[in-house]
Amino acid sequence: MLARRRAGAQREQGTVSDKQRFYYGWVIAFSSLVIMWVTNGITLAGLTVFDEDLLAFLASVEHSEGLRGALKFRDTITLLGSGLLAPLTGAIADRIGVRPLMVLGLLLLAVANFLYSQVVSLNQIYAIHLLIATCLASSGLVVNVMLVSKWFVRHRGLALGITVAGTSLGNAALPQLNAWLIAEFGWRTAFAYSAGIPLLLIPLVLFVMRERPQDLGLTAPGAADTGSLKPLATAGVAYRDALRSTNFWLLASIAMLTFYSILALLTHLFLHMRAQGFEPQVAASGLTVLFLLGLAGKLVSGWLADRFGRRRVFIGTLAVMCAGAWLLVSANPLSFWPSLVLVGGGWGGLYTLLQLLAADTFGLRDLGKILGSITVMDTFGGGMGPFLTGLMYDHYGNYTVPFTLIACLVTLALLLATRFRPPA
Repeated sequence: MLARRRAGAQREQGTVSDKQRFYYGWVIAFSSLVIMWVTNGITLAGLTVFDEDLLAFLASVEHSEGLRGALKFRDTITLLGSGLLAPLTGAIADRIGVRPLMVLGLLLLAVANFLYSQVVSLNQIYAIHLLIATCLASSGLVVNVMLVSKWFVRHRGLALGITVAGTSLGNAALPQLNAWLIAEFGWRTAFAYSAGIPLLLIPLVLFVMRERPQDLGLTAPGAADTGSLKPLATAGVAYRDALRSTNFWLLASIAMLTFYSILALLTHLFLHMRAQGFEPQVAASGLTVLFLLGLAGKLVSGWLADRFGRRRVFIGTLAVMCAGAWLLVSANPLSFWPSLVLVGGGWGGLYTLLQLLAADTFGLRDLGKILGSITVMDTFGGGMGPFLTGLMYDHYGNYTVPFTLIACLVTLALLLATRFRPPA
């Protein structure tokens, strides 16, 4: 009896101590946010601000005007390449840790930006995007999620939410910075300056980030309770059974359709706004609005799902995104900015709900394999979006048809969502 009381007192003291002492894992989570901010912001929305100048340059050297689809094929290389490399870099990270990979990825991103400042042909751009694909696989989402997951058992969802928020923040901020650099120094010098940003983060990886709590003599909060969580780790649907379920194919199809749509839109939004007469800085603000509303959608949708139910909020986010897509097709100047608000907010919420519904529906047993299979499909859709939208623009001379296709695909995703039936 006395031993039990002493053990209970020690546990109580440990709980109080944990609450009073700042846990270094939060430094890791916010450091990963910064890494995601830079790697995603530079390679996605931040890069689209250069498209107008790149197209003008390529038209002069390739002696052709219909190059929008050819230029956007670079995004297909990036997305498909990083998706295919992700399992390999994940296996390497398991063996040697994530920090060496992060340093490699940041170095490759710096080299890629510098090479962009010297580019003289379309084929060189494609080669550069092989480097960018390797960068995203080495220092992007997978390795950062792996790192943060090592540091948290309790509060893991919040920590990962902080980390993933870096993608929205980076894609909101980098277009503005790059638009200013281009206006001040020209596009080649702007690329050269951008090459220095990833290098600034290498000391953060080397001197601030650590692989695991044990490196600092710490224990992840909640790690002492993992014995009680073991049944959860083995509970759920087997991978092959998941592949036979209607819910899996509904989620995978919705992910593929909506990833095609959002990446097609965001990679062409700057060029579309410039064609509508917006100044470069204002066109860059369109990307900022899209991603800031995406960030808000990610943060709010989880709370709404807990309060009103996953399926209801899931359908609601798709309905919001669908309404925004059709407003964009209407080409009404008064509805342009509201359409970006709706698409961004709806997409951000949908991104969160896809992860939640997969975990709820299939459990933890083979969740990694299941999410990996869904990722293959959404990566394929996302990779095709920028390229096919560019080809359609080259054929029709405007974005009416490709943006109508986006609206139709989101509408189809909404209809599929009504067929989803979460487990009891």
